[in-house]
Amino acid sequence: MLIFTTDKPRLARHFQKDPVLYSYHLGDLDDFFFPYCQFASIYHPTRAIIQETVLIYSGGAIPTVLMFGLSEQFGSLMSDLVDLLPPKFHGHFQEPTRELLLTRYNQHNLGNHLKMKLEAPDKLKSHLSHDHKLRKLTESDLDRLKLLYESAYPENYFIDRMLQTGKYYGIESDNRIVSVAGVHVCSAEQKIAALGNIATYPDYRGRGMGKAVTAHLVAELAAEGMTVCLNVSAKNSAAISVYEQLGFVKRHEYREALFELRKTENS
Repeated sequence: MLIFTTDKPRLARHFQKDPVLYSYHLGDLDDFFFPYCQFASIYHPTRAIIQETVLIYSGGAIPTVLMFGLSEQFGSLMSDLVDLLPPKFHGHFQEPTRELLLTRYNQHNLGNHLKMKLEAPDKLKSHLSHDHKLRKLTESDLDRLKLLYESAYPENYFIDRMLQTGKYYGIESDNRIVSVAGVHVCSAEQKIAALGNIATYPDYRGRGMGKAVTAHLVAELAAEGMTVCLNVSAKNSAAISVYEQLGFVKRHEYREALFELRKTENS
């Protein structure tokens, strides 16, 4: 039976079965993100444990639905949930789920993506450059940071309060924030962080700035005992190469798409 649960301890135990696959789920258990989450779950019929969960995150302009399963029960969960999903959402999903979603939704494919995990933090040392004006960003940098995203990474997912995590590093030049690395989620309690919102102005690329800010951020997270993960397009070979140089390895592949309810279903 489908249940929308707020049972953090049981959710955490389920997500710890694969902290990389469920890095965003674990991060969203943090009080900073939790109010924007719904966890649609099914429990074991005789034991008080969660078997499968879908995360619906409503903290952005368009909801994001994370659909990753570990067992045959996940299909049952999705069958019960599909009629309750938002009329428009960004979906992160494994291939078997797509067929069910297409019975009700139109899909705009956003490609295959990889989940990577920091496995060799020693590789970071050689990339901790001090040649740039590199520092941790604060809320006073928000306006200049948003200008960077608007110009260099308009399709990114960033909302103002993310800067409050204190996990954004930037490089300043000509009174601009010209390169940045941050997080999408970060939880000290769950010891998990997912990198995100990494961008550099086009005219500053090729100088190692993106690698430098990312290395400094990852080094801080690793020193705090975090499991550090990230999502990246499987087609972005340049970014994947940089992450591998910083000590990340590929762990999972999944798909992303924008789903919109068919008009006949919405009328």
